Amino acid sequence: MKMVSKVIFFLALATSLWAQQSAKGSSEQTAKKDAAESQETKPPDSFYKLSFALYELEDGKRVNQRDYTMIAKANVNPSPSIRISTRVPIYSEEKKMQYIDAGLTLNCNVVDHGAGKIQAHCEIAISGFVRPDQIPENRGNAVAPAPVLRSTNSNTWAILTPGKPSVIATVDDINSAKRMQIEMTATKLD
Repeated sequence: MKMVSKVIFFLALATSLWAQQSAKGSSEQTAKKDAAESQETKPPDSFYKLSFALYELEDGKRVNQRDYTMIAKANVNPSPSIRISTRVPIYSEEKKMQYIDAGLTLNCNVVDHGAGKIQAHCEIAISGFVRPDQIPENRGNAVAPAPVLRSTNSNTWAILTPGKPSVIATVDDINSAKRMQIEMTATKLD
């Protein structure tokens, strides 16, 4: 009798271990299947070539143009950027010098929404010194005036169609009849 109960106990134990083993194997298979499906549903990384044309218009004609290009990965932070500047010393108080940056800073983040549309958030800052002869009240004066720093900033959102240029900002110069336009083209890279 002892022997029969030992055999029954052993068979019950072996059956429960076998059931656990098959359940564990099926859960591993389910996890592997879920991981494979999530990789299939995750969209591949999208890269875009972002081309910017910053140009000045005077009386409706382009008089100056600068072109900048960067590569951006969609749907990520931090945003790609271009920074071109000159550190210029200025005196804020007598015998106290500090440096400021004059130039261009361009940050642009893109989100690929699919269906041929891209959302772009761009921050553009342009600054530079005005030549003394460009300041009307100082023309002809023998004394050099203090330098004047002009800056233009744009923080804009745009919906773009890949491969098509779009004007994302237009800014009138408050000191002249010139207008600055910023044109952007996003081209998907394969």
